[in-house]
Amino acid sequence: MDEAVLRRPGTPADAVDGVVPGEVLEPVTPEALAEVLADASGRRLATVIRGGGSKLTWGRIPERIDLVLSTARLGDTLIHRDGDLTATVSAGVRLADLNTHLAGKGQWLPVESAFDATTIGGLIATNDAGPLRHRFGTPRDLLLGVTLALTDGRLVKSGGVVVKNVAGYDLGRFLSGSLGSLAVVVEATFKLVPTLQSSATLRVACPRIRDVEQARRVLGASQLEPVAADLHVDQREGLVTYQMFVRFASSPGATEAQAELLAQLLPVSSRVSGLEEAQVWRDQVQAAWEHPGATVRCSWHPARVADVLQVLDECRSCCPTVVLVGRAAVGTGLLHFGGEIPGQAAAIDKLRRSDALDHVVVLSASRELKAGVDVWGPPVPWAAPLAALKRSFDPAGILGAGRGPL
Repeated sequence: MDEAVLRRPGTPADAVDGVVPGEVLEPVTPEALAEVLADASGRRLATVIRGGGSKLTWGRIPERIDLVLSTARLGDTLIHRDGDLTATVSAGVRLADLNTHLAGKGQWLPVESAFDATTIGGLIATNDAGPLRHRFGTPRDLLLGVTLALTDGRLVKSGGVVVKNVAGYDLGRFLSGSLGSLAVVVEATFKLVPTLQSSATLRVACPRIRDVEQARRVLGASQLEPVAADLHVDQREGLVTYQMFVRFASSPGATEAQAELLAQLLPVSSRVSGLEEAQVWRDQVQAAWEHPGATVRCSWHPARVADVLQVLDECRSCCPTVVLVGRAAVGTGLLHFGGEIPGQAAAIDKLRRSDALDHVVVLSASRELKAGVDVWGPPVPWAAPLAALKRSFDPAGILGAGRGPL
């Protein structure tokens, strides 16, 4: 196994939330990775899985990390079945590189990430998604099959390589969003979509909270089929702005017809396409990560968006800066809180006490904030089944080093 695993001592550059790992291992084959996992399990080594390293600050602060297990050298498999609109790819391949390759055949994996270093394994582990979730869902929804390395040293496959083959389909879904706390994805197969022929984005004027709710209801009741319908709220320096961005992408004729209909239904303040449109959506994807502070993922029933915005308005007494980027029709989004740490903690507490929101999870924050606020929040009613799932996949409890969620 030694020749198939690169080993080195951990350094401060490898630290996770300030905790330096004892050792960093980079297997070059799935088999070697599975062997490393089995050895770590046998020796009870607290292990963190690392892909591109862009989301290592997500989760609780680990008490110790004996081992960082990197997927960076885990092969470069990329099998594109363009006739079937599917692709199988190694976990260490970057999302950006995958889509660059797929573009040569006029296809892509319709998932956005704010982080250039995002890998396929990290994408699944965090279930990270952006505005296109409105139409295409999250990585979990696009996943057809996975190959996993388990802590007992086995490599197992679930699902298939074509859309109609759903045998074992849910195993990949279990792993989605688990932050590497159950098993390690070494390879994944996704369903793809054709690249967008024509696209246009319209900015809907929403001066007040009630205008946001009105826009959401009108859009939901219409026959329009946008690929994204995003809400942007910016509260800073005593000012609050509400905006909704609606994107249509189809054939040129269909895109134009839908854009014209939306303009008849709602007060459209501007329309963009081309490079300007691409920049609008890049800004929307990155808005919650641009400045120091805490980034929080939350969800709510779409019909309660006005209540959610009212709670955010109340958070201004705690934080000078509050930014929300959210999927208006889905009821989920990212919040950024700036300002002093006690204010960030108070704002998160307000969100969790409100019955307008369902889940409030701190993704990225300072060590000081994490020391006083549980990033995962109160235990969920289904905590016992989740704990049983963790014991089944990882009996020694080595994966995740206590960062959660399992």
